[in-house]
Amino acid sequence: MDRNVCKWAPVPYFQINQEGTILNSSNITHSYFYTTSNIWNIVYKEDLTKAILMLSRNASSTPITERLRLQTRNKLFGNFRCTIQWKDSIGHLVCTEVKSIKVQTVPSLSVLKSLVNTQKRLEKTEKQLNKVAQIISIKKH
Repeated sequence: MDRNVCKWAPVPYFQINQEGTILNSSNITHSYFYTTSNIWNIVYKEDLTKAILMLSRNASSTPITERLRLQTRNKLFGNFRCTIQWKDSIGHLVCTEVKSIKVQTVPSLSVLKSLVNTQKRLEKTEKQLNKVAQIISIKKH
């Protein structure tokens, strides 16, 4: 795609190389994402594996689509449907924002560990409160 033509694409569009370096992008891209030289800087860390797989299939001429969480200009992560097609070792990546994900998100391992620890602390506190309540009940009678 001609460099000037891609600037006017009405969606977030990147031309990238196999390492993820951004070679060119559409003007509207800058209203979604902060300026960066590398696509890896905006991919959410838990989606890196999916993004790596997308970029590693650069020999395929078939478009590849994945849902990725990307960091937006306001430093929050948004859900995007990203499609890449490779031609002459250049990836043509289009990312359109998805308002809601139908697939249930799975909490990260650190969140699950935190929830388990909180549950254990709550159970311990409940036992202590029950003991204190028994002591107070016995002293009243």
